[in-house]
Amino acid sequence: MSAGGTRGTAGTGGVRDRCPSSPPRAWREDWISLRTIAIAAILAVPGGCTSDTTGGASVRVVDSAGVRIATIGLPPSSLRIWTLAPTAELVLNGAETGDSTAFAQVGPVRWLSNGGLVVADAGSQRLLVFDAGGRLVRTLGRRGDGPGEFRRLDGLAVWPGDTLTTFDPRQRRLSVWHPDTGLVRSMNLAGDGSFDSWPADAWLWRGAVVVFQLSLVPLDSVPAGSGVRRWPTRAQLALRDTSGRTLIESARFDGPYSGLVENGDVRLPFANRPFVAVSRDRVHFGSGSVFEITSLDTAFRPAGIIRWPAQSEPLEPGEIARLKAELDRLLVQQNVPPGPRTALNQSFAPEILPDERPAIGRVFAGADGRLWAERFEPVRLGTALQTPGDRWTILEADGAPVATLRLPALTRLEDVRGDRVVVVQRDSLDVQTVAIFRIQRR
Repeated sequence: MSAGGTRGTAGTGGVRDRCPSSPPRAWREDWISLRTIAIAAILAVPGGCTSDTTGGASVRVVDSAGVRIATIGLPPSSLRIWTLAPTAELVLNGAETGDSTAFAQVGPVRWLSNGGLVVADAGSQRLLVFDAGGRLVRTLGRRGDGPGEFRRLDGLAVWPGDTLTTFDPRQRRLSVWHPDTGLVRSMNLAGDGSFDSWPADAWLWRGAVVVFQLSLVPLDSVPAGSGVRRWPTRAQLALRDTSGRTLIESARFDGPYSGLVENGDVRLPFANRPFVAVSRDRVHFGSGSVFEITSLDTAFRPAGIIRWPAQSEPLEPGEIARLKAELDRLLVQQNVPPGPRTALNQSFAPEILPDERPAIGRVFAGADGRLWAERFEPVRLGTALQTPGDRWTILEADGAPVATLRLPALTRLEDVRGDRVVVVQRDSLDVQTVAIFRIQRR
């Protein structure tokens, strides 16, 4: 699973003066960390229909013009439950670095082939390389704008031969590293430099580069006193060669959206969260608004779709009320002025909320072909520390459900290797640690 999926950290989602040449602040600075792909023309051709019961899970499969559509018919509650072992095999708290601020903001964490770990220290903008015993062996990168430097350390992936890639969305730069020798090379993915369309993440893949691109949907200004409306983005995947030339693009699909108000935009806690997960021979993606995962094959063409309608959940008033009460407490504690406070509260306007909560937060693609899908958790406004999903659905590559992994509170899944996982945990004082656990399969 070291190729990983998209991820991000949440910010305060404040208000700004809207500029048509800039992406919304809610997604420019704090893209976290994708509704159905538009392939209706492909799916319009009728195909054969079979029923599959792989692993005892009912999956209805339809082949339509070469696209395999798997629809899962079981209730999610029927799956086996996996949990973490009571005791961690290894715990890293940052003291190993001799720097008390090392784990102030832990980003992605990935396994190396030798059992070591690479930890993205997003607070200090560097990579921390640990051996299998938890000893720090070196640091890579630093804060800055030059080669091997970060303005924002976001995406992290590990590829065969322990090649590392990182993505800096502020510099729009994909960098390639080796844990023993440091920076290998960097690629600028800015394209024409337009702020109306920008790369949100990128990965090496089969000698090329997969770029997850977001673009704005133009909207007229909002008249004073007219409330809030959705300001959506559109998403697309592009396959580029290493010189930056676009080879092929996917169909467009729904990106995230913010709330457009008369003097700017606000971040929305229940907006969908698009995802991308890159494996050896597939690129998986979706809008996150429903439980649907689309896969592209090695030719970057649609090859399969996994759907699970029973994963849809209504957006309950109680969840909305709890999240809003949490925001109100934070605004009072931080002495936020009335103007920004009113703007943030517009994020909960009834007309902007979806009827159903988004289904998927992140997706990981395992080395064994399995897909791991995180249950969506809303954005906590007013704080950079977010609550990760505590429920992960594990699927076989053909869509057959395997199990549900339930995690303890404030535990963020980062990588999986066999029956071992690496997680980032946060205690009641917001102190973060990186830990390795075994999975208990019931």
